[in-house]
Amino acid sequence: MRKRLVMTLAVALTPILVLSVISAYLDASKGLDSRRANLLLLADASLDAIERSIDESALLLTLHKDDLVSRRCKGVYKKLAEVVVPLSNVARFDTEGVAICSATSDAGWTLPNPAINERLKRGEQLIRTDTYYSERTHEWLFAILLRLDDSDEAFAGSAGLELRADQLALLSRGVDLAEGVEIALLDDRGEAFGSARFAKVDSDWIKQVEKSQSAELFVLTNKGGPSLDVVIKPVGTGNVFAAISRKSPGFWSEFTLRPITSIGLPLIAFSIALLAVWLAIDSLVLRWLSRLTRTVRVYGAGRYQFKAGQTFDKAPKEIARLARAMDVMAKDIGERDQDLKLAIASRDAAVREIHHRVKNNLQIVTSFLNLQGRQLQDPKAKAAISAARHRIDALAIVHQTLYQNERLEQVQMKPFLTGLVMHLSEALGMEDLGVRVTQSYADVMRPADDAIPMALFVVEAITNAMKYAFDKTGGEVHISLAVDEEEITLKIADNGRGYDAATLSGQSDGSGLGSKLMKAFARQLSAELTIDTQEGKGCRLTLVIPEAYADQS
Repeated sequence: MRKRLVMTLAVALTPILVLSVISAYLDASKGLDSRRANLLLLADASLDAIERSIDESALLLTLHKDDLVSRRCKGVYKKLAEVVVPLSNVARFDTEGVAICSATSDAGWTLPNPAINERLKRGEQLIRTDTYYSERTHEWLFAILLRLDDSDEAFAGSAGLELRADQLALLSRGVDLAEGVEIALLDDRGEAFGSARFAKVDSDWIKQVEKSQSAELFVLTNKGGPSLDVVIKPVGTGNVFAAISRKSPGFWSEFTLRPITSIGLPLIAFSIALLAVWLAIDSLVLRWLSRLTRTVRVYGAGRYQFKAGQTFDKAPKEIARLARAMDVMAKDIGERDQDLKLAIASRDAAVREIHHRVKNNLQIVTSFLNLQGRQLQDPKAKAAISAARHRIDALAIVHQTLYQNERLEQVQMKPFLTGLVMHLSEALGMEDLGVRVTQSYADVMRPADDAIPMALFVVEAITNAMKYAFDKTGGEVHISLAVDEEEITLKIADNGRGYDAATLSGQSDGSGLGSKLMKAFARQLSAELTIDTQEGKGCRLTLVIPEAYADQS
């Protein structure tokens, strides 16, 4: 490493021999070029904070993907606001680009450019938008959007972060800039943010930088003011650009035309030496450290199969050894991760077996009750035995549906309730009795501890409807599950004969067993139970689970 530094310094100091014989005119031209070259260097040095903030925002958006799928926008915003300074909002969008979850504003607003949603539909995974003015916050923003897929890998909408353009520009102020140097942000139309010198640059300059994907130097002529040297550089891979500017010295300035003095050459030599050392350190150390940082982010995202050691063969020995050690560490973590997955799979199989056996045992109990009921003569006793048998049958159906569910700790409510109602319909003979069932469920995940009381509530409500709501002509039962930011709503409605609002499960005082069970399930879910019924107009049961409980998982 030292030999390479010495060789780099030797090459950098060689121009001193040339500078001693060239004319003042050429010295002035090179002085101007040197100042502009320094701006190019400042672009890399000062924009690292902005690039890092945007890259970290995209990575954090990916890491919190599951929370945003579950519409926990406010929770994600609280976590990210502490680390992402320019963060303005966190949102979740449906397939049409309409916000269904928004951390700092009401939902219902749409993406600023419909074409972005179409790009996500076509398969793009991560998009950085153009800057746009938000009427919600009265700020200039740009967004990072992540495509979301459902279990069939079909487009299910997107999740996004909104970043304040002016706050992004302020991140560059942390760098110790030379006097007179200003840094601002530009969008792809040339609009400037964070600049006190200009509000807009030529859009053709932006197109030129977009095409080259590298820093470019331009001279901005101000009417009635000094000209400016402006370096425009893309920030990351999106539609954001940086403008590093300072007053242009001009070709005939004193700085560019003054003679080279005895102290001038040593100063130039010193500057070139520092520049050479900086370039050497960047080439031999900083470049490899940056690559190590990217490798750590890959491992942090769970991609343990990535092998970084081979890409560091040309790195200094110390860094190469560290990269190989990171490979070993990632391999060990990956093996432990696989062991944990196998243990979870074994646990899930055991839990499924428990649900299966519980279902079988409940069916045995049902058989015992059938035998006992046949021996009874008292109609009330036989009715009580029959009611108990139906409830035990329903509980067996819940356990059967649970062990057939793909996931145990989290239950996908749509297929879970669909299968439950289908089993219950067969058990109660609803089709034979002329009762039609319609269902409408939101695609939402709930913990199993929530799904069971919700399922038992549905079972009890449908069983009561079959017992009391219909005559020989049959009717219809509709079950629906809806979700918004504040609550989960479960509704069971029939078009049967209805009854007095104070009456439930055939009891005049509303204190029957069916009523008690449904109220108990509502209390277990911290929910509010509402009964809407009139004679001859059917009955509707509404169970509302509040936001504070619905967010628990």
